[in-house]
Amino acid sequence: MTGEAARARPLPGRDPLRTDLHAHTDFSSDGHDPLAAVVAAAADAGLRTLVLTDHVRADTSYLPGYAGAVRAARATAPLELVCGVEAKVLDTEGRIDLPADLTGIEHVALADHRFPLPDGPAHPEAVRALLDGGRLAPDEALRLLVLATARAVERVPEGLTTHVAHLFSVLPKAGLDEEGVDAALLEPLARACRERDAAVELNEKWRCPSVRTARLLHRAGVRLGAGSDAHRAADVGRFPWVTEALAGATTEERCTS
Repeated sequence: MTGEAARARPLPGRDPLRTDLHAHTDFSSDGHDPLAAVVAAAADAGLRTLVLTDHVRADTSYLPGYAGAVRAARATAPLELVCGVEAKVLDTEGRIDLPADLTGIEHVALADHRFPLPDGPAHPEAVRALLDGGRLAPDEALRLLVLATARAVERVPEGLTTHVAHLFSVLPKAGLDEEGVDAALLEPLARACRERDAAVELNEKWRCPSVRTARLLHRAGVRLGAGSDAHRAADVGRFPWVTEALAGATTEERCTS
């Protein structure tokens, strides 16, 4: 994989709510609005940094035009723009579904769109069947997901920044929850994030990870950031749930959510 060195560090600082780590344009099929509208919405929301994270797979071919458009938009944008992509974690080795040529790309958002198992990404319903049939234990499923995500953080190409998008969003789809998540389970991911200076996103769309999980990560020295996961411009930089969750995760008051 090749890529240009990141021009900016798209991680939250003292006020992570001024950075949206996760927004989409119509360059990928899931985004609804053009880049100009997304940038304008980010400015209206008072953001200082917008990380664009359109979906990619290994066979994605639109990246040259996408990177060029983001580069051109910087000339007039009233905030920092980071040219990123969102890619799924494929397996427990941490392989990432990325194109080979990442020229112009600066950031990778790692996503659990499927459940990463040793033999590849599994649909959540397939994982649910494994659990129901006793062929996979819930605690082992959690361990594999955390391990895969940690290894993916480590495998992001050198020169690119990264963060973990909507951590554990796949769990309820597979009939699992975060009750079995503790500090020991999270340690491989926390270590990888600390070493790579990677944030874990609190995701507005999926409302994950839980405040309890986010608190464990925060206590382990992991940066927490805000992601709208906006697929429409109107949602960029809008964080009502994330605002409360971030406050709950970074204070010492007891939180049960």
